[in-house]
Amino acid sequence: MSKPVVSVLAADLEIAMSRADSGGFESGRAGSDLADWRARLADLSVGRRQAWSIDDRELSLLQSFLAREGTQLGSELRETESGFEAKFDNLDPSWIWSLRDWIKKLDPHDFIVGADEADAIADDTAIAMVGDWGTGLYGAPVCARTIDELARLDLVMHLGDVYYAGDRDEVRDRFIAHWPERTDVWHRALNGNHEMYSGGKGYFDGILQDARFKQPASHFAFVNNDWLLIGLDTAYADHDLYGDQAGWVQRLAARHADKAIMLFSHHQPFSAFEGQGLKLQQKLMPLLAAGRIAAWYWGHEHACVRYDQHPAWKMHGRCIGHGGFPYFRFVARPNQHQAEWIDVPAKRNVPASKVYDGPNALVLEAPDDYGPNGFLVIQLAGRKVHESYRDPYGVQVGEYEFTA
Repeated sequence: MSKPVVSVLAADLEIAMSRADSGGFESGRAGSDLADWRARLADLSVGRRQAWSIDDRELSLLQSFLAREGTQLGSELRETESGFEAKFDNLDPSWIWSLRDWIKKLDPHDFIVGADEADAIADDTAIAMVGDWGTGLYGAPVCARTIDELARLDLVMHLGDVYYAGDRDEVRDRFIAHWPERTDVWHRALNGNHEMYSGGKGYFDGILQDARFKQPASHFAFVNNDWLLIGLDTAYADHDLYGDQAGWVQRLAARHADKAIMLFSHHQPFSAFEGQGLKLQQKLMPLLAAGRIAAWYWGHEHACVRYDQHPAWKMHGRCIGHGGFPYFRFVARPNQHQAEWIDVPAKRNVPASKVYDGPNALVLEAPDDYGPNGFLVIQLAGRKVHESYRDPYGVQVGEYEFTA
């Protein structure tokens, strides 16, 4: 059984704000701020007991703040298959203002510049990757246990996001405590926007310094006879490449001009469902336009999506953002209770794709409302890539092969 993990509900926040609105706070301080908070909560589903999170720094920090401070209050713990959740009672609305003061003290961790050289890996490397995995709940610990038991593995990678805001306690309890234990493989973790909501200190000082990782920087590279594998930090500058990362990628690509390039990042270069990564596209366009980037794997969007080869860039794009987050199902589905790959048509500059959709039995209250968790295993063999899409227990739910 995993350690207790506290989840905060949108309904709780609304109660706290309602109390703050009528509870004698300074009128100039409460009015506009509360209206702003309510506007950002308006699109959230309220009253559900599943952990939730959104791409909003202050709300994510409030969740982290309440999760830590709320352990001092009476809470209603509910056991799940993968851990515990708790609904906060007796919310003190003054926490909203305390959070404002807390945020002011957050400064980002210094960015660390990685080495220009790539680490050597085997030509037949096997890689397991999960994205948006840092919940400590639902499919996350199950995926980790399954990855630990894989017969062949050389590298295990996280594509970013520890919830709610990746602070030190959350990194310890929701990431490090559950991450695969095996010591015979490389471990790598990408920076996510949720880690940066608290300044990235939990990520840089916690995950990267963990004995399994010993990861020098938030961007990294591996090389073999056929492939140049590059992990990017797209979160230190949100959905962008901070510092000289674009130049670093270009130098590596020039040094290994005979190799196909495989990229890994938290944010997407394009999407059928959310915003486009225009800054990433712009900074890497010389390599994209030249067809040098054969594959790109990312998270951020809570889904498992396999895109067709990009018609202009000849790149295979994949979203692997379904590692442990309880995300709402968002595609039209013929069968509510059956897992299947759903076709999504192409749109401008975004190839057609298939989304893996189905119920999530690890979300106990409403499994039909939430999409499946899982992970991806890829096997390199020369320039051929074999992809095996797995559920949290390791059952293959899809496979695909392409050659660069």
